[in-house]
Amino acid sequence: MSTAEAHTRIVAPSLVRGVGLVFCVVGIAGMIITSIADSIDAAIVFGFVGATGALALLLVGMLVPAAAHVASWDDDLLADVEERIARLVAAGAEEDEVRAAVEAATELGRHSGNG
Repeated sequence: MSTAEAHTRIVAPSLVRGVGLVFCVVGIAGMIITSIADSIDAAIVFGFVGATGALALLLVGMLVPAAAHVASWDDDLLADVEERIARLVAAGAEEDEVRAAVEAATELGRHSGNG
């Protein structure tokens, strides 16, 4: 597990999917049973339970792939930066100075709202 995954993974996505699925099933079953029992208020409550489960499934389905993409993008970007530093050092640049320039550029990006 990469560092980015460790920081973003508070609860396993499979657990959220399981809980969302349980909410959906309970909501649907509850709506059916309470509709048959002629309890409209309870049917509405179970409808909200089912909608909450569906929303959880939707959010996990959208956010997990996006977070995985961002984590892989960071790894690719890090490898690219390291390769460029190695080429500059091989061309005769001072490694400490190049790394200091990269760090300063990173800080500049953070302060300008791009990082």
